[in-house]
Amino acid sequence: VCLKWGLQQGVSLMVKSFNKERLKENLDIFDWHLSQEEMQTINCLPQRRIFPCDIFISPDGPYKTIEELWDED
Repeated sequence: VCLKWGLQQGVSLMVKSFNKERLKENLDIFDWHLSQEEMQTINCLPQRRIFPCDIFISPDGPYKTIEELWDED
């Protein structure tokens, strides 16, 4: 579901697995779609970031604030 949600959001996906079953599961995301209701439900889930990425914030860089880095939050 996570991969499908990302794909339907227009995000490029990068997955890694050496397990044949997981590789097959990853390719099975092209055979179905999440409904608008399902997409909205997932979009409303609270977000938690493990790595805040504040090392990318700099007065001289392209991102001056966390809000600029995470542009839709």
